[in-house]
Amino acid sequence: KGNKKSRQINGLVNEWYLEDMSENIRSVLKNRRENGYHIGATALYGYRKDPDRKGHLLIDEEAAEVVREVFTLFSQGYGKSAIARRLNDRGVPNPTEYKRQKGILHQPAKGKNSTLWKYSAIADMLENEMYIGNMVQGKYGSISYKTKQNKPRPKEQWYRVEGTHEAIIDRALWEKVKAMREERVKPFATGEIGI
Repeated sequence: KGNKKSRQINGLVNEWYLEDMSENIRSVLKNRRENGYHIGATALYGYRKDPDRKGHLLIDEEAAEVVREVFTLFSQGYGKSAIARRLNDRGVPNPTEYKRQKGILHQPAKGKNSTLWKYSAIADMLENEMYIGNMVQGKYGSISYKTKQNKPRPKEQWYRVEGTHEAIIDRALWEKVKAMREERVKPFATGEIGI
């Protein structure tokens, strides 16, 4: 009986310790995000981590050329699927495959189509403010320290700091692409606009 009680007390103390440790880590990460430091495991496609300054991003020229091409093609009237098709026809690796080839990611490709550009990758790229020099983080957050499950956060809870790194896309092209994306959003027959 005595052993059972000590196990319960130890379990409770361990629970408090984990909760306290989780709060401390969250506090540090929140502070770094608010100050515009990049805290991800890998840099966004088009950027690389600065080896001299932790939390700072530098432009990866090889990938940045592809990013500029995607924005330019979209601004010229090409659709997201057409852009993806063009990149695939030329054999340009998608962001995940590019990171594999550079030795940043080590897990093997899941299938032969997992190395191809897709509509969603182009759509995500065209909406990402990081390409104009703004650090945007915290789009997903864990539900609890007891689980690794993440859920999307509302835009108001994202950490957004302007001018933290060099922009790949200039502001004029960004605004043009943003206006074109908003024009292309068509409502459903019910009058609702899809996500």
